Amino acid sequence: VPPGKPLAHVPSSATVGSRAVLRCSEAQGSPPPTFRWYKDGTELPQDPKSSAAFRNSSYSLDPRTGELVFEPVGGWDTGDYHCEASNNVGSPQKSDVFRMEA
Repeated sequence: VPPGKPLAHVPSSATVGSRAVLRCSEAQGSPPPTFRWYKDGTELPQDPKSSAAFRNSSYSLDPRTGELVFEPVGGWDTGDYHCEASNNVGSPQKSDVFRMEA
C-alpha cells in the first residue's frame, strides 16, 4: 500500500541551546514507509557533518521513526521544514511545510 500524506509535527519556536523534536508520521503505508526531512527544500543528510550546508547543525535523524531531534538547537536551524514518506510502493508523499523559529 503506498503511503498517504504524512503529518509533520514541527514546533513553531524552539529555544537556542535546548532540545527540539520534529516528528513525521504516516499510518497507511505498507510496508511502513521511511521518512526524509527537508529544510527550505533541501534534504537533510543523515549525518549533518557530511554536508557543508548542515555542518553547523547538531541533530539526529531516524528514517524509520521519522524523528528529527535537534540537540541543541542553533540559530541557523530556523527555517521551513517538511517531511516525505516513501516505501517501495507508489510515489513518495510530502507533508505540509511548517516554519520553526529558533
